[in-house]
Amino acid sequence: MDSEIMCELFIAMNEKKNATIELLNRHKEKVTESLVVPLRIMISVQNGRQYLMAYSPTFNRITSYRLDNIISVKVNDKCDNFDELRNNLKNMMPKLWGVSSSGKSNQRLESVQFTVYYSDDEEFIHNRLEREKRCGTVEKLDNNHSRFYANVYDSSELIPWIRTFICRITEINFSNKELENQFKNDIKEMYKLYGIKEESNDI
Repeated sequence: MDSEIMCELFIAMNEKKNATIELLNRHKEKVTESLVVPLRIMISVQNGRQYLMAYSPTFNRITSYRLDNIISVKVNDKCDNFDELRNNLKNMMPKLWGVSSSGKSNQRLESVQFTVYYSDDEEFIHNRLEREKRCGTVEKLDNNHSRFYANVYDSSELIPWIRTFICRITEINFSNKELENQFKNDIKEMYKLYGIKEESNDI
């Protein structure tokens, strides 16, 4: 089934046409229909799921759809501004950490910044930041501190990666304050659960 869906989507993209897709809402067990302009297929490096990146005339923006939630595709008419929409997606790519093109805040772009500590013989931590970042900037502050900074569409997508630096983070800031408070509270709860004493340089 997925291969048939994928085939129809590639036909729509190759012929620069819009398409009507039927989407299954697994929570509500409801099927909805949406008119979209398919632009690209992407794979999440976090969970391996395939996503369709498409322009939605209804919401007037490019958004992502899980491929395994699409149950049918009907290729429609030619999309006159396909190249413009594809170029818009290309310009969005440097601000995409994953596949989400919008966060839960009302901000078009969300900023995230955190600083990590490492000892003199742990230069690999700075190198890891450089190697694993998908966008954004890594700045070496001194021999023992490095800072990561990025503007992205959905900063919540960075949380799993940021968590891998938890014991090294000395400072963290999100423009999405609800997400920042949730992250910091989760860390405090984890410390409490495992009986870890918060150090002065902890967040």
